[in-house]
Amino acid sequence: MPYSLANLLPPFIALLLTYGLCMLLYKTRLADLFSDAGGGKKLHKKAVPASGGIAIILGIFGASALFYPKFLVTEKWLFLGLTGIFILGLIDDLKSLGWLPKLIAQLVLIGFVVVVADVRLETVLFEDRFLLMPYALSVILSIAILTFGTNAFNFIDGSDGLAALVALTAILGMLFFQIPFFNPFLFVVVAAVFGFRMLNKEPAKIFMGDSGSLFLGLLCSVLLIKFIEADLSTTNYWLETYSQRLPVAIALFWFPVFDTLRVFSLRLRAGKSLFERDKLHSYSLLLRVGYRPAFIALVVFLATLIQVLGAVYLVPLTGIYLYFVLQAMLWFGFHFYLRLLVKQFKEEK
Repeated sequence: MPYSLANLLPPFIALLLTYGLCMLLYKTRLADLFSDAGGGKKLHKKAVPASGGIAIILGIFGASALFYPKFLVTEKWLFLGLTGIFILGLIDDLKSLGWLPKLIAQLVLIGFVVVVADVRLETVLFEDRFLLMPYALSVILSIAILTFGTNAFNFIDGSDGLAALVALTAILGMLFFQIPFFNPFLFVVVAAVFGFRMLNKEPAKIFMGDSGSLFLGLLCSVLLIKFIEADLSTTNYWLETYSQRLPVAIALFWFPVFDTLRVFSLRLRAGKSLFERDKLHSYSLLLRVGYRPAFIALVVFLATLIQVLGAVYLVPLTGIYLYFVLQAMLWFGFHFYLRLLVKQFKEEK
């Protein structure tokens, strides 16, 4: 179905707004308020303003308020929660809150989204069973998923253009496989994130900061739940069975999930805090051994594409459970490849 001019205008406005605001935020004195100093345990050497999240949010809500005000009102509780997580990230960008107060505030805001906005993972369709969870379990599991996903996106925002590319890939992937959400709004989100990424790609002139990464992390996690929860009335053009939605969802979000689980396991093994800043992230190791941010982003994108294709074409042949085993083997393979790279790098030095 051709995309009309009326459909193209809102994303175009969102892109222009976000790009223009990014230019304003990194070229004016406003940049000093959000300057993210380099050095130490951070991967960038020079100060870069971490205010891109402001531009993304204003681009999204500015275009949506102009063209889709009824949708914003309909989903007011969800957007109130998203605004709250954005403000939390913005406060943390201006003055570090510490991991515990930040986590507590996240749990309150995400609990609001789950209970009041009723964003819950209630049913999961496997190939041989249909899992329906009681309300209390659904609430607890949904809060855990949204909290994990929100922070996972925050954790991968350390290499130029990476977090934005992961968000773009995930949202476009869910649109392609028919997510039961207001699609015109998602195209606005895609356009805004793309407008930001134009200035965030290597060498990044602006970062999204916690305000942007927490907002996008929560939004993408909400969409993940809605994508998995899609009922049988949602059209499945590219999937043979509805049980493929779970493998596709995991494939689209594999990198933040893999990287966070990997770092958590390494920190626990070393007896460190789960939220302590370090250089154990996958992208951090790849940067240290000499890979460029653009190449890392390309590798993550191609690995995502391979896993999505596997979910589409292998799951009907192997079944969900065997596919998950194969996917886990791929993740472990990537982990051991990273270890080998670091070992060789240390030996060469």
